[in-house]
Amino acid sequence: MTLQERYTGVINYFKTNVPVAETELNYTNPYELIVAVILSAQCTDKRINLVTPNLFKNFPTAEVLAASNPETIFTYIRSVSYPNNKAKHLVNMANMLLHNFNGVIPSDIDDLMKLPGVGRKTANVVASVIYEKPTMAVDTHVFRVSNRIGLTKAKNPLQSEQQLVKHIPEEYIATAHHWLILHGRYICVARNPKCEICPLTEWCHFFKTKVINKNYPHSLSKKTNSMAKEISVKAPAKKNITKTATAGESKTVKKLKTAPIKQSNIKAGIAEKKAALPKNIPVTKFVAHSTSLKAGDKAPTFKVKDQNGKAIVLADLKGKKVVLYFYPKDNTPTCTLEACSLRDEHTLLTKNNYVVLGVSADDETMHQKFAKKFDLPFSLLADTDMAVIKAYDVWGTKQFMGKIYDGIIRTTFIINEKGIISNVITDVKSKQHGKQIVDL
Repeated sequence: MTLQERYTGVINYFKTNVPVAETELNYTNPYELIVAVILSAQCTDKRINLVTPNLFKNFPTAEVLAASNPETIFTYIRSVSYPNNKAKHLVNMANMLLHNFNGVIPSDIDDLMKLPGVGRKTANVVASVIYEKPTMAVDTHVFRVSNRIGLTKAKNPLQSEQQLVKHIPEEYIATAHHWLILHGRYICVARNPKCEICPLTEWCHFFKTKVINKNYPHSLSKKTNSMAKEISVKAPAKKNITKTATAGESKTVKKLKTAPIKQSNIKAGIAEKKAALPKNIPVTKFVAHSTSLKAGDKAPTFKVKDQNGKAIVLADLKGKKVVLYFYPKDNTPTCTLEACSLRDEHTLLTKNNYVVLGVSADDETMHQKFAKKFDLPFSLLADTDMAVIKAYDVWGTKQFMGKIYDGIIRTTFIINEKGIISNVITDVKSKQHGKQIVDL
């Protein structure tokens, strides 16, 4: 396999299966992002997301942060790694941002790296996320995963960055950073990579040279030669032993030294090694939960308030075709794509007698912000007690990037004019979901 084939295979997999990949840090503007990324150095995003809400609430702008002091900031970030240094960096960064860049986060990598606490990785993250520049931020996950797969042969993060940028098409560089991070965080973990569930084994150098050779018999080609070589090495001369031994003992030593090694012994040793190797390594394929409802079933009735506080009752919609789509959470990348796709096809759906209803466990306030931000023209039901979610059996075990957990399974039900389910869509194409329904 050529290097280009490996890159093509890996990129095509992620393009198809993880079309949207973004940072897991929570932020609402460039200032919050740069603060969160500075804090995230050698610390988990999960920990940072626990710390930043209170920090951003009390220090909402660079001006407020610059007017503070490291001792005060320390009290807000004491639970992150290296809080003393990071507290100093944040205050100094805010001051430099105001005095040198008029309070605007710079877009140039060199300018970003002038800010205290901002290294090359942080600068690349900010430039790619805020300004959509084709920069590759290399953290421990990106460095490990790209080397393991065989995308790079790097000794340090800079080499890794240069090699990745050279071979990844420019339009995918920023997203590829998140692809590799998520893959390293949930599947290609540092100590015990989860190769048994990894979708990239077809292109992975580590899997083919380390995992297969360790567990499968066909790796014996190299071991056979080394075993034969080891057995056929002549024993070292026993000069000191023969000088002090008796005549009878001396003859025995001589016979041992000159006795030929039988080929049958070598073959027997190899056969024994082969027999000891595992023949098959069972791989358990994960199967996500799927609703038990099917076409032809009566749609479970419900009464739930939407983002505007209006009570939506399914029984009131008889005579209409209802698109009832369940999604995990407001403002997440894939859910946003799905909602926007339905928004773009909403006029046509309405002409065809459809009513679109979105359902998640978010509350009315979250729904209202989500609908306003993306101009969604349909109701979002605030199923906070998950009564509708459970009635339609869309809560269960799911998997994302190797992580298995319980949640809402993305599912859409088409309910006909008589309140009967006519279609159940479990293979939701988020980007084209509106068209997916129109084409039914």
